[in-house]
Amino acid sequence: MSPILSLLDEVGDRLAGADPRLALLALSLHVANHVLRSVAWRGVVAAAYPDQRVRFLPVLSAYAAGVALNAVAPARGGDAVKVGLVRAAIPGSAVVTLAATLSVLVALDMVIGTALVLGLGLSGVAPVDLGGGLSHAATAAPVAVAVVAVAAGLGFLLRRRLRELGAQLRRGGAVLRTPARYAVVVALPQAAAWCCRVGVVLCLLAAFGLPATVPLAALVMVIGGASTVVPLTPGGAGTQQVLLALALSNTASAAAVVSFSVAMQASVTIVNALLGLAAAMAVCRSVRPVRAVRTALAGART
Repeated sequence: MSPILSLLDEVGDRLAGADPRLALLALSLHVANHVLRSVAWRGVVAAAYPDQRVRFLPVLSAYAAGVALNAVAPARGGDAVKVGLVRAAIPGSAVVTLAATLSVLVALDMVIGTALVLGLGLSGVAPVDLGGGLSHAATAAPVAVAVVAVAAGLGFLLRRRLRELGAQLRRGGAVLRTPARYAVVVALPQAAAWCCRVGVVLCLLAAFGLPATVPLAALVMVIGGASTVVPLTPGGAGTQQVLLALALSNTASAAAVVSFSVAMQASVTIVNALLGLAAAMAVCRSVRPVRAVRTALAGART
């Protein structure tokens, strides 16, 4: 038997031998991650539109539909669907403001993600070249100065329009002006959602007999994010498996890593798709899945 066929055979055996209870717990935590992030986003949107009644179900449905589309659409097209669906649910809302509310969530994600990368580097789990980063930053400084100068010139010419956009952007970040509220309604559920994400990876690592440690789970999450930066394939499929096999080569066999990665990506994608489909049916109040998806996409574009 060729090495490739042998690897595929071992991957199949490991997939069949995974612990279904841990896999089910992982999927439950993944759903909880969706709910918690939707809670955080609703908190940001409610602060941006204090005179409006921002209901949770439309926000949850928009978030789920957007995540499902992001798995197959290039350039994070699902985010546009999130904004479009929430805009349809809030009369008088603006696209720029709602996009800014998503940026509030992304900002904390970047802080947490950077902390993970630095923690992995300092612990020796993954190499982080701080000296090289400083060198690149120094090289890029003149380019950054030029970009800022050009942006300042354009800003002077378009100052009236930019003032209007600035007002809409500031409205989207209104929750940041009340730190206590931000901590309770945004940062806390968002941090809990990150804990759920770590829990998903830990459960699946254990389900496939791999070392279920927090540093290893963090490494898997960082690699998963890196594989989708340039989406050569839907959801970084293939790229993620190769990166994980290389990064975890000293921890487990290639078959164990590939089976774990394939199962994680497939199960998360399927759950995302089902949640997105349910969200579209809920938003459109239809029991016909295809019709609901078409109506939701048409509503998001308007």
